[in-house]
Amino acid sequence: MGEARDGDLLDRWLRGEGLATLDHIMGGALDVVGVVDRELVIRYVNWTAPGLTREGVVGKSVLDLVPPGYKDLSRDIYQQVLRTGVGARFETMYRDEHGVLIWMVRVGPIRHEGEAIGLVAITTDVTEQRREHADRDRFFSLSLDMLIVVMPDGRLKRVNPAFGETLGYELSELVETPFLDLVHPDDRARTMESFEALLRGKPATDFENRYRRRDGAQRVFSWRATADPVTGDVYAVARDITEQRVTEAQLRHAQKMEAVGQLAGGIAHDFNNLMQAVLANVELALLEGSPSPRVADYLHEIAGAGRRAADLTKQLLAFSRRQPLHPVRIDLNALLRSLMNLLRRLLPENIAIDLRAGGALASVSADPTQLEQVIINLCVNARDAMESGGKLTIETDNVVIDEHECELHPWARQGRFVRLRVTDTGAGMAAEVLERVFDPFFTTKGKHRGTGLGLATVYGIVQQHGGLVHVDSEVGLGTAFKVYLPADDRPAIATGAAAASAVTRPHPHGRETILIAEDEELVRRPVVRILEGAGYRTLPASNGLEAIRVLREHAHAVALVILDVVMPELGGPDAWERIRAIRPDLRVIFTSGYADDRYRSRLPPDAEVLEKPFHTEELLKRIRRKLDE
Repeated sequence: MGEARDGDLLDRWLRGEGLATLDHIMGGALDVVGVVDRELVIRYVNWTAPGLTREGVVGKSVLDLVPPGYKDLSRDIYQQVLRTGVGARFETMYRDEHGVLIWMVRVGPIRHEGEAIGLVAITTDVTEQRREHADRDRFFSLSLDMLIVVMPDGRLKRVNPAFGETLGYELSELVETPFLDLVHPDDRARTMESFEALLRGKPATDFENRYRRRDGAQRVFSWRATADPVTGDVYAVARDITEQRVTEAQLRHAQKMEAVGQLAGGIAHDFNNLMQAVLANVELALLEGSPSPRVADYLHEIAGAGRRAADLTKQLLAFSRRQPLHPVRIDLNALLRSLMNLLRRLLPENIAIDLRAGGALASVSADPTQLEQVIINLCVNARDAMESGGKLTIETDNVVIDEHECELHPWARQGRFVRLRVTDTGAGMAAEVLERVFDPFFTTKGKHRGTGLGLATVYGIVQQHGGLVHVDSEVGLGTAFKVYLPADDRPAIATGAAAASAVTRPHPHGRETILIAEDEELVRRPVVRILEGAGYRTLPASNGLEAIRVLREHAHAVALVILDVVMPELGGPDAWERIRAIRPDLRVIFTSGYADDRYRSRLPPDAEVLEKPFHTEELLKRIRRKLDE
């Protein structure tokens, strides 16, 4: 069939049945309907795009209206339809004075006796539709929230970049992956229950679970999700609330610490005064003559119980961060080595101890007594977790926590630290136990096997030193406690027995006159007896005002004044200010059952404070050393 004949046939078709066909096709629609011959010349068009006219279009090649980048595609599709007789569609673009328009072109053959003599092209403006699709795609890609589509069988159909970045995966790795594989094992059962409820038509709101990153870190997600009733696909959006939950947990813990701390601070002063009275009188009783062995045993039992009661108060103050600190620069490795004999006595023979001291370890500024308590409490906790024996590993090293580490671990803080890691091979802890492991009075050891203060004390002491403490544990795989203490660039100062041996031990007796201001008579009376028994002359006073009056009466005789920090009418710090005006050269020792920051902040910077309850020997040594300065 010749091209001229095809053109004549197409003209006759247009003048005859073609018009009826075109009227039917157009049906009042806004689509552009055109007829193109086999040479791709436009022979008819119902209307044109803005800026064009029908007269200017008819007779031109349809390819003249196609942008350069689409000409080859358009030509191939038109020729394919002419060759095969099978309709096709494609998208092209057109630019007018308002911008770019996107057109969907559907092409079908015009047949005569089974041959294609031309084409009908129906062009639809899909600009707004494509923009909506593009906006949806861009929203999906750019959203800071995590967006996923899950097929009914649980496989991921589509995920957005935020989801992949949060978990550390490429998007291609996640598509077709069962989403449950990414969920923390402990949260999978209830997550599956929620997913099945979604498939039954029940939307999920504020559902929280934990996901595991590629590197093993955990993230907490809060989900809102619904299922498509037609396809069954689940559409879900999540936010990473890990930091929020960590902050909330820290706030709850801080509130608990504050509540118990207020309780501890409220009773510590009176309680330690009572313990001081008990222990001082026990020591006096032991010194009074020679009690029978049975009576001596009773007195020693009373003293031991009193010390334990006093230590319990110290623990309460420690974990609530109210225990006064006396920091020095410490070599943590040296401190650990000095504790090894004690630790071997604390742990049974079926538990091996492996100390791995890191090299070139930085010093830390810490209270050595408090730091010893941290180490001992962690080791005792590990011992209790290994009832059938095992291995306790104590490690130290220098670490730097950078911004990336803080992103992976919300509990972390940037800086240089000395890390103490105490690892056991014991039973491990379940997730619900881990959440409460540092709570005061929380214990899993059963009745009469613990106060629940050991780990809470560790937490409080570390926090008070400006450090961090974290625990990793899994049931059956043991537990690792990690303590991070800020590194100090200055060299450590010798502490403990080595340092003490360099100091000449002073004689604990004397003949000087000592003014004692103590409002509790139960404390004042045995202290007076102790001092007089050591050869000193004493001037007792019940408060600061009385101490000033007594000093005025014996101004030149007094060599030392002992002032309780907290007293009615006039406390120790204020009384000392007035006493110094009378005797600038006078020496002072402060005593305290417990004094909060309101009182301590008013003490002289170099004040020597003797914490109650104190031993007789400690009191006499302090006095002698102060007098001999």
